[in-house]
Amino acid sequence: MKTKLEYQPDITETNKLICERYWLREGDKRSGFIYTCKEIGQEFDVKHQDIPSIVKINAHLVVLDCQCIDCGTTKICYTRSQLTRLDLIRWRCDDCRAALEKRMDQEYLEYRLKQDRLAEEKRQTALEYINQCRSIQLSSIPSVTELNDVDKLLLAATVESLGADNIRNTVSLRDNLSLPLSPFSKLDEEILQHLFNRNLLILASENSYEYVTINEEKELEIDFYQAIFEFAYSIENLTKILINAKSQKNTSALVANDQFKNWCEKLQLGECLSYLITRSRLNYLAPPIGEKLISILRSCLAECSVSTMHYIIWKSVENAAAYVQKPGITRKHASNSVSGNIERVFNKIYSGSWSHNKSFRDASHPQSAMAKIFFDYVFAVDDGGFHHTLDELFSPYRSQKTLEQVSYATLGDARSTNYSVTIALDIKQS
Repeated sequence: MKTKLEYQPDITETNKLICERYWLREGDKRSGFIYTCKEIGQEFDVKHQDIPSIVKINAHLVVLDCQCIDCGTTKICYTRSQLTRLDLIRWRCDDCRAALEKRMDQEYLEYRLKQDRLAEEKRQTALEYINQCRSIQLSSIPSVTELNDVDKLLLAATVESLGADNIRNTVSLRDNLSLPLSPFSKLDEEILQHLFNRNLLILASENSYEYVTINEEKELEIDFYQAIFEFAYSIENLTKILINAKSQKNTSALVANDQFKNWCEKLQLGECLSYLITRSRLNYLAPPIGEKLISILRSCLAECSVSTMHYIIWKSVENAAAYVQKPGITRKHASNSVSGNIERVFNKIYSGSWSHNKSFRDASHPQSAMAKIFFDYVFAVDDGGFHHTLDELFSPYRSQKTLEQVSYATLGDARSTNYSVTIALDIKQS
């Protein structure tokens, strides 16, 4: 490193010697200082704390091989720390650094203004499409008398769970901390999408534009978990729908309705999926939830209640958790074993090899609004369909001809609903 020591014109001889010793380095190395400030202070009878100030006032070190990368000004050091921390390759003088910071601030301001402008354009575009969608929906709302019984029940459950204080609009699924709409988040979103497609829920434009995207086909894609909706009907009509949903009704007609049966099956399946996810997370497992597992759960539900399924799921997950303790078995292996465990436990119970304790609904899986509306008020039970199979609930209301046609095999058939769920864990898979 090439340096040159320059002094003030009026420097005294003593201060000159102090400056020379302060900056004297071994072999002109950047940090190889020969004298400490304490040694210099003792030699000249000066407090060692005052040495840097004396040097700074009376001299400076010019670093000849370090120039500002912008303007070429040669670097000047007034203290040792300035020299030792100096970046010879990327040093920038104070004026150029200030100019750079000002330039960067201006560029960032322009960037933020551009982003704000793009966000506003996106917002306006979304609002335009939302309002177009609203116009179509508002012109296509079915009259209350045209509404089928199943949609009335779904709408009543939504009002019961998500209805805001004014009953004119919903709170979002994300913000709902009271009565859950259904036992399973994916089913919650499916219900809202169904009612939206029926024009029974109208997208609230100002509150939901952030949760709407427009795909390449210029269609709205809605985040049903965060979006807010307006109910299509007046408070008076919504109140009537809610009261009627809780009143005595033609249960036989509902039981004969395939759409009603389909929602009941989804409801019980949702109870099982929700419990499976909870038990798996508690045991640091993440079983893949796809068509295979859902088919197994549907087949089991054709012959046993949700209560029994909770026991089967609990036992299956506990067995999988114990499986991890075996040599060479990872959590992924154990997670993948859950579906097979469910089949084995189910077969052992229904072959009479095993007995099982009766399960009860726990606090983390409360009754949902949908379970109350579809089971408690329709079938006059008080467990949300927890302790009954669908066959047990439906059979008393079926005609003799229907009873002859129904079998457990058909109840276990796969439906169109396909839930694909990833269980997020706070651990790394071993």
